[in-house]
Order: sequence, then structure tokens, then C-alpha cells
Amino acid sequence: MRTLLLGALATALSTSIAAQSPQTYTREAIVARLADLHRIHTPEGIEAVEPVEVNGSTQWISIRGLNKANPVLLVLHGGPGSAMMGMTWAYQKPWEDFFTVVNWDQRGVGKSFSAADSGRIGPTLTNEQLLLDGEVIVQHVLKRLGQPKLFLMGYSWGTVFGPHMITRHPEWYHAWIGMGVSSGGDPEAYLFNRVLQLARRASDTVAVRELEALAPYPGPGPNDITRALAVRKWVRKYDGGWYGKADFDLFFALPDWGPEYTAENARDLLPSMSWSGRHLVGKGRPQFMRGQPTTFRVPVLFLMGRYDLHTPYANALEYFQKIQAPRKRFVSFERSSHMIMFEEPGRVLMTLVNELLPLAPRTAPFAPREGR
Repeated sequence: MRTLLLGALATALSTSIAAQSPQTYTREAIVARLADLHRIHTPEGIEAVEPVEVNGSTQWISIRGLNKANPVLLVLHGGPGSAMMGMTWAYQKPWEDFFTVVNWDQRGVGKSFSAADSGRIGPTLTNEQLLLDGEVIVQHVLKRLGQPKLFLMGYSWGTVFGPHMITRHPEWYHAWIGMGVSSGGDPEAYLFNRVLQLARRASDTVAVRELEALAPYPGPGPNDITRALAVRKWVRKYDGGWYGKADFDLFFALPDWGPEYTAENARDLLPSMSWSGRHLVGKGRPQFMRGQPTTFRVPVLFLMGRYDLHTPYANALEYFQKIQAPRKRFVSFERSSHMIMFEEPGRVLMTLVNELLPLAPRTAPFAPREGR
């Protein structure tokens, strides 16, 4: 009887939907459905996208989690300029059961690009300024959520200035998490030589010719963003970017459906990345960042894809072995490159939960709902 009722209900529902006018699958319609699917529904939860005034510029953050009493995880995106707020819908939701996750579109990029006077703030866009901006964001988030500390996670370029935030104010943080770690030293030379080796082994004459034309790489002085991207085109072909994918086209398409982004924000992402890259990569690393910190007063966790050549696995492991910290852990993802949150999302979640939650005060349980 129950099966018959369910079948009748399904038939009636499908007939009702079919009788409606044809659905137009616009960006607005798709984003609205994703926003509804990802909506935070708990009274203890938080779901916010808001501007913050940071050292003379308007910058945007998103805050999402099922319980504001959960530990806070602030993510420093990669790039430079690869703002990730508009992409988080594709991987972050399970994290929000255990953490209040904050994403920050940094100075002049992503959602912060639309609010920026790029001509005015361009000269201010330095790694040192990102560090100072990050400290303002941390203090804002701690006050906003009423917590004394947070977990700081840097992804890719975010691991360039994130460690210095930790060492300047360790009292603000439960731990430092590096994902796709930019390790200092000479990773550009390593990845160039490695991908050239892979191309020669595969008898890929086009790749070999284009790579050899870039030699010597990276060469003296600051690396040029155009040359860096030319090398990374071939890195991606040989699984050094997104394991099993030859490019990042899908990654950069994700903001098209990001509920946190307007259509204008999504269009701005690639131009803002280019703008940020010209200002940051061309300037090279600032003096105080050329030697990454090796002594930390908080626990350190590295998450690295075994095939990663964007931020080479071998260099990150060498750096990790030099680190002194109260507790440290290096976790390898054996079928991942630089995009481990997409390549092995289940293992990333398990690692964050198992490694980080014991380092923070116990999460308050949900209070019983009245009348339940």
C-alpha cells in the first residue's frame, strides 16, 4: 500500500511539474537552487557574506557553519589573486558541520575587486600589505564570532604570508594548516626541470620545445607571471595541477554558479587575478618572506598532493622536515596534485576533523529544540 501511495504521489508531482511553463536555466535560477541546497538551517548556525573595511580598502568575507560555537577556520586563498569564495559551494559544505569556515577575498580580487578602486590600491598591493590585511581580518573574525582563537589555513599562495601571520601573533591561533605549501627555496627551478623531464620521457616534442625556449628558468631577478603560467600549462598536462585533468578550466568556471558571487563578481575573477599577479609576482617575495619560518609556537599540519608540481611536493616535504613545533604532521594524498579538496575530498575532511578538533576546546553540542 505504501509503495502504491508513493508511486501515485510521484506521478502526480511529475505531472504537476510538466504542466508548468518550461524552466529557463539561467545563472540566476541555478545559483538560487544551489543557495537553497547549501542554506544553513540551524538556529545555532551562521551564513553571512559581508564587507570589512581593511586598511583603506573594502574587502569581503563569507562566514558559514552549522554552529557558531564550533572552532573557526579562516582560509587564505591561493593565486596570487585566486579568490575562492565563489568556488566553496563545490567542496566546503561538509566542513561546515565541524567548523565555522571563513573565506576572505583578499585586497582587490574576487568579490573585493568590484568594490576596489584598482588604480588607487594597486601601488598598495604587496605581500607585506596582505599580511597586515590578514591580521585585521583575523581580529574582525574573532570579535564577530566571539572566539579567542582560530585555525589559520593557507592554500598555495596563501602559504607564502600565512606562516608569518602565525609567528607574529601565535596567541591568536589554534594551529597553522598549509595545503599546497609554497615552501621557499627554489621550487620554480624544481618544477621546471621535473616537467621538462616528464615531457622528454613522453616524447612530447611540443612541450619540450616550448619549455626549452623558456630556459634558463626562472632566471635571475623576479619571475615574470607570463613565463610562470607558460610552465604551468605543461605542469597541468602531466598531472601536476589537478590529478587526472589537463587544465584548470573547470576550477575557474565554478564561480559562475557561486551563491556568494554576483554575475559581475564571477566575470571579475580572472581580470582581478591577472591584475594581482602583475603587482605581486613581478615584485618578487619581500625580504622578510624569503626565508619561511621554521619555528612555530602552535601545531603545524601540512596537506600535500603527491603529484603536486604547482607547489612541489618534494620542496614542501623538505621544508616540513626543518620545522620545529609543539606538534607537526605531514599528510600525503596519493592520488592528488594541487587541488586536493576536489581530488580527495573525503580524506581532506577526515584529516581536518581528526587532526584539528582535538586542538580546540570541545564544541558545544546542539541545544535541544523547544517542544522536541
